[in-house]
Amino acid sequence: MQRFMKKKILVFSNGEKIGDGIIKLQLLHEIKTRLPDYKLYWLTNKGKTVYSSTLKFIASNYIDEILDQADLSPFFWNKISKKYNLENDFFDYILDTQKSVIRTIALKRIKHKNFISGSANGFFSSKKIKSNKKRKYYLNYILDLLDLIVSKKNRSDFKIPISENLEGIISNILLKHKSYVGIAPGAGEKNKIWSLEKYIELCNYLQVNNKTIVFFIGPDELYLKEKLKNIFPHSIFIEDHITGFQNIEIIMATTKYLQLAISNDSGVSHMLSTGYCPLIKLFGPKDSTKFTPENPNLFSISSSDFNSKNINKIPVSRVIEEIEKVLI
Repeated sequence: MQRFMKKKILVFSNGEKIGDGIIKLQLLHEIKTRLPDYKLYWLTNKGKTVYSSTLKFIASNYIDEILDQADLSPFFWNKISKKYNLENDFFDYILDTQKSVIRTIALKRIKHKNFISGSANGFFSSKKIKSNKKRKYYLNYILDLLDLIVSKKNRSDFKIPISENLEGIISNILLKHKSYVGIAPGAGEKNKIWSLEKYIELCNYLQVNNKTIVFFIGPDELYLKEKLKNIFPHSIFIEDHITGFQNIEIIMATTKYLQLAISNDSGVSHMLSTGYCPLIKLFGPKDSTKFTPENPNLFSISSSDFNSKNINKIPVSRVIEEIEKVLI
């Protein structure tokens, strides 16, 4: 009797840092929803993926095997990968999520039945890629590629899963009778940071309107903590109250208890983009179209609206205007 062999899909990327990893969780969910009987393999070229570290607690529910830092070669006289033996592997589908032609040529050396790629305007793809000159949010671009494997009229209403134990802990800290607004004033790059003075002015407005501030401070921004505690003694730094969970888990879970969150374009902003609460995201030099998903709960304000790449050209009044729209 012939043993049943489970079908396999391989997804290829350049690797994921925290922001990319959170954004692509919806892709993992869509693949498993549309192809529940397939084993999902995740392959990265030279980069690492947070799916094998920081986000493993979520990604392991979707990905069957991770092959990171494979370092693929496009040359037939070399092994396909310096790290893994891929010569005898076979996949029903390979989904190429990046656009480097050299990497795509290397990837195509892996045996497959169908190869889906937007690289070189779809030249290497088994199925025709529709050309679209309009710039898309890049997750939508990848989901369009997935549609070529198995189409779906309506994409799933995806929300990041939250630990029930953690929810219970937070519900004892953030009480139902209060209104909480999350503030993430930092970012990895200085030109993405709306000034602390503007955030302080904004927080004063929120407090006057009976909102309790929940601050999210990154590990490189601890210098802000004492200053903000002194200015806003009734604010909450949620990570100080919880042990046994990663900060990323705590931030994501906290969004279920926030009326609203406001953030710069940062890793923390992706953690706040769970879909559980509205998020106002402030952009400076980067294109808000590319980095803002089509999400009815996400609102972007860009310095380009004020003819500048300087995020501090966004006035506090504009953010207050958006808050009042969202909270009506």
